[in-house]
Amino acid sequence: MGANLESGYALIRANPRNFAIHYSTYRENIFFRQSWEKRLAIFGDDAPCYWITFRTRRIGGVCIEANELSSFFLEPPYTDLHQVLPVLKNYLITVSDMEKPIQVYGILPYQSEAFMRLGFVLSESRRVMIRPTEACPSPDWGTSLRVISPTPEHSEDMARLFLEAYSGKDQIGLPADNTIDQHHSYLSYYFAHNTAEIVKNASSLVFDKRNNKLAAVCLISIWEDLPLLSNIAVLPEYRGKQIASRLITHALTVLNQAYEVLRLFVTIGNPAESLYHHLGFYSGMEQMTLYLPPDKVGDVQMDE
Repeated sequence: MGANLESGYALIRANPRNFAIHYSTYRENIFFRQSWEKRLAIFGDDAPCYWITFRTRRIGGVCIEANELSSFFLEPPYTDLHQVLPVLKNYLITVSDMEKPIQVYGILPYQSEAFMRLGFVLSESRRVMIRPTEACPSPDWGTSLRVISPTPEHSEDMARLFLEAYSGKDQIGLPADNTIDQHHSYLSYYFAHNTAEIVKNASSLVFDKRNNKLAAVCLISIWEDLPLLSNIAVLPEYRGKQIASRLITHALTVLNQAYEVLRLFVTIGNPAESLYHHLGFYSGMEQMTLYLPPDKVGDVQMDE
């Protein structure tokens, strides 16, 4: 299975595990995956994995299907992005619904210029950050705040806090639509899949004792067998009081009982990135999401 492309290029269907071996070898470990097996387990049996060949020689790989491209890499000594990407773009145009944008995921900084030259537009740039867990000094919550562990019974209050906290310019980094239904869906999934006692204890809700208003939420989940800062949000009127810092240091202390590191995702441009850096989180390489608007379909520049 595959497709013959132009100028001597072709796509050949790849075995997902073999594809993962090459992908993991030739791509940086941007997610800080802790083992080789974890890095190889990211492609399922139905993943649209293809080798890119040039005159029958394998030069790289890509996951590609209608309106979507991801997991793109080239293998040494072949490094000419500007030759192969126009060919892949032309193929995408032939198999996609061009009334919709073509989405391109997981693009690394050194690849982005070649995509943008072909008319692709930056949609989002994110990175993973990581920090060792450790026993931190106990946070001082003062007399006006009450901190408890979240339960499903708090879902309505949490959903409404997320809706307010992620409104307007504060929506930067939210990986979904900011609607009450979306937040309910996220919380339903979260509570169904994060039942371990240590996760519950590391997560927190902060209430204002004066009016019993939910002021902040910190949710820890488990991703690839390691803890992840799944969601942290503080209402605007409670910001600037180091609530988020205290929530994270509490999580680091609890998690230290069983885990060595805590990871998180952050969108470039989100002010929270500076907070994470201040708390000792180390930044991985950013990866970008781009899209090709329908009106950019014809903007292909083939190099001589």
